[in-house]
Amino acid sequence: MSKRLGAIHPIQLFFLTYMMQTSVAIFILPRSISEAFGTNSWIMLIVLSGIVMVNIFLFQLVYKKGDGMSVFEIMNVTLPRMITFPLYIVFAVSWSISASLILKEYIYIIQLVAFPTTSFLYLLGVLIIVVLFFMQYPIYKMIRAAGVLFGLASVTILLTVFIWPDFSFDRLTPFIFKGTNVSFDWLTIIDQYRPFLGFELCLFLFPYVTKDSHLFRSFYLGNAFTTFIYVYTVVLCLGFYSFDQLQHIIYPTLHFFSFIEFPFLIRIENLVYSIFLVKALVTAVFYYWISKQAIQQMIKRESKFWLPLCIIAFSVFITYPFTTKQELELSLRFAGRFQSVLIFVLPLLLLLLLYIQKKVRK
Repeated sequence: MSKRLGAIHPIQLFFLTYMMQTSVAIFILPRSISEAFGTNSWIMLIVLSGIVMVNIFLFQLVYKKGDGMSVFEIMNVTLPRMITFPLYIVFAVSWSISASLILKEYIYIIQLVAFPTTSFLYLLGVLIIVVLFFMQYPIYKMIRAAGVLFGLASVTILLTVFIWPDFSFDRLTPFIFKGTNVSFDWLTIIDQYRPFLGFELCLFLFPYVTKDSHLFRSFYLGNAFTTFIYVYTVVLCLGFYSFDQLQHIIYPTLHFFSFIEFPFLIRIENLVYSIFLVKALVTAVFYYWISKQAIQQMIKRESKFWLPLCIIAFSVFITYPFTTKQELELSLRFAGRFQSVLIFVLPLLLLLLLYIQKKVRK
C-alpha cells in the first residue's frame, strides 16, 4: 500500500460518510417516515441506523477475513468469469442508475423552487460536466474534496437554529406509530432504509486505505452522526408543523427554511438547496466511481474520461423517461430496494467465498 493512499485521514472518511448518506432524500424524509410509521416515527430511524451498523460490521468481517483484499479480488480468485462478469454488470448498472436518479431528483427540486423555465437537459448537462471533472482525480483526492465540501454543507445544520423559536412541544404526541394508513411490512422498512444508503462505499475502499485510516470506525461514527441529524430534523419538523400538516407537505425540510429571513437575504431556502448541490454531487460521483471500478474489472483498461462518460451517458439514457415527481420517487424506491438487498447479500457472498478459499488452501 502506497504512503500516498494511506494518507486518507479518518476525519475525511467520517465527513464522506455523512455526505454520502444525507443527500436530497433528507428533503422528504420527515414526510416519508411519518407516512410510513406515524407519530414519533423518529424512533424507527434509530432502529434503521442499528441495521446499518450491522451491515457495516459485515463489511468489517469481509475486510478482516480477506486481509484487506478488495471485493473484486475475492470474487476473481474464486468465481469464473461467466459468473463475475454478470455480477459486475449488475454493480455498474445499479449504482450508475442510482447516481443518475439522485441528480435528476435534485434537478426536479431546483426547477420546482427556482428555475421552472430552465431546460431539464441543460441543468443535467451542467451537473454531468461537474461530475466528470470530479472523477478525473484519484480516489484519495476525491475523498479529501468531499471532506472540504462538508464544511459548506454543515451551514444548513447551523441555520436550523433560527427555527427553534417556532418549535413547540405541544405539537408532539406521546403516541407511538399511530396515524398511518401504510401497511407495516418489510417493503416499508426497506423503503425507509434508502436515506441511509451511501455507507456501502466503504466496501469498495479496502485497497485504498491502511489500518491508520480506521475505515470502519469512521463509517460507524459517520452513520451515528447522520442518524443524529435525521432524528433532529424529523423531531424539528414534528414540532414545527402539526402531524397532519407534515404528511401533506412535499418537501418539509426545505419548506421550513422559507420561514427564515435575514435583512440581507430574504429567501433562505434558495441558499439551502444550492448548498445541497454538493451533497447530491458527492453521492453521484462516488456511485459512478463504484460503477467504473466494476467495469474496469472486465475491460482491464484505465480510462479517466471516456469510461466515466460512457457510464454516465448509459445511466442518463436508461433513466431518461423518468422526469415527473411520481416517476422519480417510484424509480428511486425500486432502485433503493434493490441496492438495500444487494449490500446485505454481497458481504455474505464474499464471506462464503473467503471460506471456500480457506478450505481450498488447506
